[in-house]
Amino acid sequence: MTDEIARSRAELIPKGYLRAAVNLANIALVGGDPATGKFEGVSVELARDLSMRLGCRVEFIAYPSAAKILEKVDQDEWDIAFLAADPAREDRLLFSPAYALIEGTLVVREAAPYRTFQDVDAEGVEICVTRNAAYDLYLARRLAHAKIIHSSTPGEGLELLAEGKHHAAAGVRQALERFAAERNGFRILAEPFLIIRQTIAVSCSRHVAGRLVREFVEEARQQGFSENVVRHAQSIGVALAKQ
Repeated sequence: MTDEIARSRAELIPKGYLRAAVNLANIALVGGDPATGKFEGVSVELARDLSMRLGCRVEFIAYPSAAKILEKVDQDEWDIAFLAADPAREDRLLFSPAYALIEGTLVVREAAPYRTFQDVDAEGVEICVTRNAAYDLYLARRLAHAKIIHSSTPGEGLELLAEGKHHAAAGVRQALERFAAERNGFRILAEPFLIIRQTIAVSCSRHVAGRLVREFVEEARQQGFSENVVRHAQSIGVALAKQ
């Protein structure tokens, strides 16, 4: 092992094993039970692949939202985090190239007149959005007329919509489709308003570690993701990024 590789490894896993932060709100990429410590999904399998490359074990640190992961950037709770890239996060995080692309869209009531994003962006319309999610950051820049109503988690926002308090809820397509399948009277807008670039992030203070993670994702994009990553992506309809 060269000195440079050893330094990169030490900066990425200062505890000697990999601590991977996963966002349980993003059901397109991760699922599991923090009580049992059993997790699955595209992000989980990628973390396992990276730990194998590093020659160490991986420990998953589960959070209920991206915002909660971001709160811990400088508190040494995790080494890598599975988060969407966004310009508003670049002051705290270094992002790998995207490993997956997922759609951000809207769920509305079946009887609502909204068919497109432009229809929803109207005066008097209220959209439930998870605070500091990638689609929250995007909508804050994009919406001209509709009002954002923040929730702590995607589930909370969907419950507010179900209670009839607002007009739409934003989220990743897979989560919204599950909601609509379980509740009568809701539908998903066909066109996404955002293609979310899912990445592996590290703290801005770990530049050497960031380069190692970037190289890992670039190699996976060039040579193909592992069978487990591909299987999970196909099972839930996630598009893996290509070179």
